[in-house]
Parts: sequence; C-alpha cells; structure tokens
Amino acid sequence: MVSLKKINRKIDWKHECRVMTGEVIGNFLVAVGTVNFASRLNVPMTGVTGVAMILNWLYGLPIGWMILLFNIPLILLCLRVLGRRFLLRSIRCMIVGSLMIDYVAPLFPSYGGDRILAALCCGALTGLGYGIIYRENSSSGGTDFLTVAIKSRFPHISMGLIEFAAAFVVLAVDAVIFNDIDGVILGLVINFIAAEVINRLLTGVNEGAVTFTITDHPADVVRMINDELDRGSTIIPASGGYSRQDRSMVMCVTSPKEVALLQREIEKIDPQSFSVQLPCSEIHGEGFRVFTIGQSDI
Repeated sequence: MVSLKKINRKIDWKHECRVMTGEVIGNFLVAVGTVNFASRLNVPMTGVTGVAMILNWLYGLPIGWMILLFNIPLILLCLRVLGRRFLLRSIRCMIVGSLMIDYVAPLFPSYGGDRILAALCCGALTGLGYGIIYRENSSSGGTDFLTVAIKSRFPHISMGLIEFAAAFVVLAVDAVIFNDIDGVILGLVINFIAAEVINRLLTGVNEGAVTFTITDHPADVVRMINDELDRGSTIIPASGGYSRQDRSMVMCVTSPKEVALLQREIEKIDPQSFSVQLPCSEIHGEGFRVFTIGQSDI
C-alpha cells in the first residue's frame, strides 16, 4: 500500500493548486454560460449538459446532478484510455462544475433578452471556460472524456471539430422533443463559437512563427539569431528558380512577439535578403511549451 508521504512526494502541490484554480475559473464560466444565458431562455446545448438541460426543462431535474449521473458510464468507458492523474483530476473538476451549475450560477442574475445574444454569450463563456480547463490538462467530464480520449489517440484531429461533431445527436433529440428549429440553430451557434474559442486557446499554447530567409550571409544571420533571440536555426541549401544560382536559406521558429526583432536584425545584416514569415502552431521542441492531453503524470 502506498504511504501518504510517498504520494505527497509524487504530487507537485504548487502545480496542482494552479490546476485547481484553473478548474474553478473555467467551471464558473461554463456554469454562468449554461445557467444564466442558455437555460434561462431555453437555448439548447450539446453533450451531457444538453441532455441534462432537456431533462431539466421536462421534469425539473437539477442540471448539475444529472451531469454527475450521466458521467458515471463515460468514466467507466474511458477508464483504460486516460491517464490516472488526468482521470482523477477530471472527476474533481466534474464535481466542481456540477456544484457551480446547481448552487453558484443561480446566485447571479440571468439574462432575459434576445436568444441570439444569449447564444453568442453562452458560446464565448463556455468555450473560454472549457479552454482554460483543457489547458490545465483536465476535463469537466461528459463527452469531454470521449473528446480528450480521441484527441490523445489522434492528435492531428482538432478538438473543436470533435466537439462540434458530437453536437448533432443531442440537438436532433431536442428538435424532436420541442420542435424548436430556431433553438437547434442557436445550439449549433453556441457549439461553433465554443469550438473556435477552445481551438484558439489550445493552439495558442504552442503558437509561433516560422521565418524563411534567403541570404548571402547565412552564418551572420545564424549568429544573430543565437545571440539576440537565443533561438536555434537551420541553414538549408537552395537555388534560384530563374537564375539557378546557389543560395542559402535560414529557417528559424520564434514566438510571434519576436518576429519584428528578427526581421529588423536580418535587414541590418543583409538588406538584399528575402524573408517570409508564416504563422504556425503545435510547435514541439526546446524553447517552446509542449501541450499534451490526457497523459498520466504519476
């Protein structure tokens, strides 16, 4: 049996406190978007939350408790796929989220205006909330377990796209029960906005810019990149398509805020150089933070 001292040595409590703070903030945003905007005006949502909202509208059942109930089979389904620390962290996050929905969000005033504006606000708030939770390598449960499990197996698939694809099942049920086509469209709007916000937050973690520079002074450019930016670079042999002259191309990946400095220094070294900057994401390597999902850190 593992002793308490051994467990404490394995857990970085400072990091765990940061994760819990992110979970609380993220779940609060999700709860406000769900309860104070969507549920108040009967705007349907997707996933387990959407199913819980349907039951709430039909029978008055509490949304948060229904989310907890529906999460049990999903937890069992993904038990072997997700890392143990990630799974335990997500169960904690799921409980916090359900409590936020049932007991915290109702304390705040609800929006009672236009349904379209409510859908826009709900999508932005829930997307921001889920994005914060995902960035802390956690999940709020529900179809998030399936989404993160698929993302961990197929990292090239957009997480927002997975979430968007899962929306149609719940929205179809809502359309059949309530015959509310406008509500279904608004539900899609919520899901689309949330997916875009999630993607922006997640790709922003590993976001940068790659610069390709054709220059006659590659050694000087490489030295400048190393001294001024503390970045690595690669010299690639190249030749002109028209002149057929041999040239050198320097490739360097930087953060977006370093692009202007890089270009300015390149122009000082070689005013005749030719540079192209391209935005890039999912950068893995020294000098860049690597974002992983659902991996065990025990």
